[in-house]
Amino acid sequence: MISNRSQLAKTHGKPAQMIVSALDHALRQVDPAILVKRAVSFDIELTVTGVRGEKIILQDIDDIYVVGAGKACARMAGTLSKILGHRLTQGAITIPQNENETFSRKFNSSIKVTRGAHPVPDNSGLEGSKRIIEVLAKATATDLVFVLVSGGGSALLPLPAPGINLEDKQDITNRLLRSGAAIQEVNTVRKHLSAIKGGQLLRYINGARVVSLILSDVIDDDMSSIASGPTHPDSSTFADALAIVKKYRVAGRSDRASGYLVKGARGLVNDTPKPDDNVFKNVHNVLIGNNEVACTAAVKYLRRHGVNTVYLGSRFAGEAREFGRFLAHLASDLSAHGQDRFAIVLGGETTVKIKGSGGIGGRNQEAALACATAVPSGTLVACMGTDGIDGSSDAAGALVSETSRLIAKRKKIDLERYLDRHDSYHALGKINSLIFTGRTGTNVNDIAIIYSAG
Repeated sequence: MISNRSQLAKTHGKPAQMIVSALDHALRQVDPAILVKRAVSFDIELTVTGVRGEKIILQDIDDIYVVGAGKACARMAGTLSKILGHRLTQGAITIPQNENETFSRKFNSSIKVTRGAHPVPDNSGLEGSKRIIEVLAKATATDLVFVLVSGGGSALLPLPAPGINLEDKQDITNRLLRSGAAIQEVNTVRKHLSAIKGGQLLRYINGARVVSLILSDVIDDDMSSIASGPTHPDSSTFADALAIVKKYRVAGRSDRASGYLVKGARGLVNDTPKPDDNVFKNVHNVLIGNNEVACTAAVKYLRRHGVNTVYLGSRFAGEAREFGRFLAHLASDLSAHGQDRFAIVLGGETTVKIKGSGGIGGRNQEAALACATAVPSGTLVACMGTDGIDGSSDAAGALVSETSRLIAKRKKIDLERYLDRHDSYHALGKINSLIFTGRTGTNVNDIAIIYSAG
């Protein structure tokens, strides 16, 4: 899946092949098609198994409907339609505009596919949301609805709450994303400006049983945050959402959206459904994949190839450049203690707070560029987004080593200057350190690997 592996090995040496292969293996293990096959089986009865060991068995099902939205939704829907076969009645999903067209050709013809914008929603996503609601309205108490949930679903399910429009949501979402707000904070606001998110999708289902297949792209796998939790109880409130837009000083920039949050905080609008709401009576939310699955796959690959490897969990967060400097410190510690053929694997997701107009890049490239300024000899560091698209660029991330810094010195490239301009893409391109995968069709946060080759 990493298309420029030979170029990376040529620049950074043979050890780069080890990291690239581990990343490639991790991506393959979180392919939504593989995850759905592991999770769902259907013969006389339907069995769904999650990564946490939960198992759901359903019988006496009449019609089966499939809806969903997200970066992984295409491959999830394609595989699920094959498993269900002729039992699939109808469906509607929304996927990113630039998703690989071959994915949709595999669908049962009864599934309508809409392409919407991400991360800022558009009218196509709005139309896709309406199609999903039309499908849900047909389900009855003896039917089953599969809801496919993955990262990106928040932007691709942009049905505004009454009294505000899509432009209001676009404006406030864009400002929050540029402010450096954590994705959980962005999603809290999204949920309270939506007629779908925060468990509200269930209000359009008339008593049918619901199974949500969820691919996590958030730290700690909080299902209420993944795609803003369309089928999950929401513990956040209008007051929380209002506090967030005030915190990042975007409250007065979009008057209708801010005004709606104020009304909700005053109790003039019904809040999102909480755990005791009856809409959750026949709902099963099942986690079928997450960042840990990807990271442990990378760890197993490295260990099989004789590399002593430690997994530090899937909870890294904070500012991307600070995380990059932290990776450089870890790499220096490995080097100082003479650790050969030793690797550290981490997962999570950082943020970038844009100052000024900004350049081209993303959180993984910014972290890698910060790391490149101090990565020691004999050590390589890679940072990659599992969706294959890092920030505003077409790269998935970057792999850096001492060679990166030496090339920059030879070409008289000021890495710190590029870092200050948030233009990591151009800097890393000039030092032959970018990782390219194209859109992977999955999304389980980011992976970082430190490898001390000796």
